[in-house]
Amino acid sequence: MDCVSDTIHEGDYILFDGSDIQKKYAKTMEGLDFVKDGDEKNKVGLGYWLMNVVHIDKANKMTPLYNKLYSFDHGAKSEDNEAIEALKEVDNAISKNVTCVFDRGFDRQIIKDYVVSQQNNFIIRLKKNTKLIYKGKETTVSTIGKKIPFFMELTANKRGKNKSKKINFECGAVKVKYRIKQREFELWLVATKRKSGGKYWLLTNSPKHTITEVISEAFQAYGFRWKIEEYHRHIKSSYDLENIQIKKFDGLQCMLAILTIAMGILYNTLESMHLRLLLDSKIKILDKNKVSELRNFIYYKISTIIKILLANVYTKHIIQSKQTQVDVGQMRLNLDF
Repeated sequence: MDCVSDTIHEGDYILFDGSDIQKKYAKTMEGLDFVKDGDEKNKVGLGYWLMNVVHIDKANKMTPLYNKLYSFDHGAKSEDNEAIEALKEVDNAISKNVTCVFDRGFDRQIIKDYVVSQQNNFIIRLKKNTKLIYKGKETTVSTIGKKIPFFMELTANKRGKNKSKKINFECGAVKVKYRIKQREFELWLVATKRKSGGKYWLLTNSPKHTITEVISEAFQAYGFRWKIEEYHRHIKSSYDLENIQIKKFDGLQCMLAILTIAMGILYNTLESMHLRLLLDSKIKILDKNKVSELRNFIYYKISTIIKILLANVYTKHIIQSKQTQVDVGQMRLNLDF
């Protein structure tokens, strides 16, 4: 994470999310645990829990920051503990005024207490039965939500495979308080409602000053959630993460770390080459040759092209000799593989 901290700037977003890796056919891998399969309606199977953290900058560019496997059969104490450990890693590496974004899976008292007490900027989606202090009384979020006037209309673009759909929301916000022991923190509760139905509530400590700015930022930042969901699917489908067979838990964790670095290179270092790879690589990857195929989440296509281009490239083709030729006075390095 330290190596990319210089690319993170004030006002950027850091998204946290939990996922899972299923190991359907592995029986002897170290640390296997019973986990819920998020891709199959929470079906339980053998695998590992996964904590992901990504960075979104002002240009909506994503960079993976933190990926960690954990298992209760291999030292993990709780999901809360793993979430707080990830938060501390981010706090230690990024000493900038960023906004951390959490889904409702992080709406647990231990995590909220830690996040709120740090007094940094954050957005947490809340469950409807979560209680906050509103007008001096502890009240559920769903009850407070009924009293919030919806005075703003905002539009989100829901992206499909090659097209996007506009969804309209009505939004509002009120000041609330969150209590930790005897101390109260003043925060915003932002409420949004789809014109066609569902509501959701966002608890936020915002650097913005006006109510309209607070609502707009919370709406935009939480909308980036689709990016981390796509990241989950990308590393599973394009890199077959769930079928990697490494017996030792530490070895699998190292493989995930290497994959995280590779994804950072794919998303950022190679960004200037994306259009050339799609249009000039002579590898037929675009289905309909439409502009829409060059938008949205193009990394599946980029991954396929790179896989084909590197299919016949091995370490021996890159390293010309086992010993590098160096000038006098420099270290001589043996590269034995």
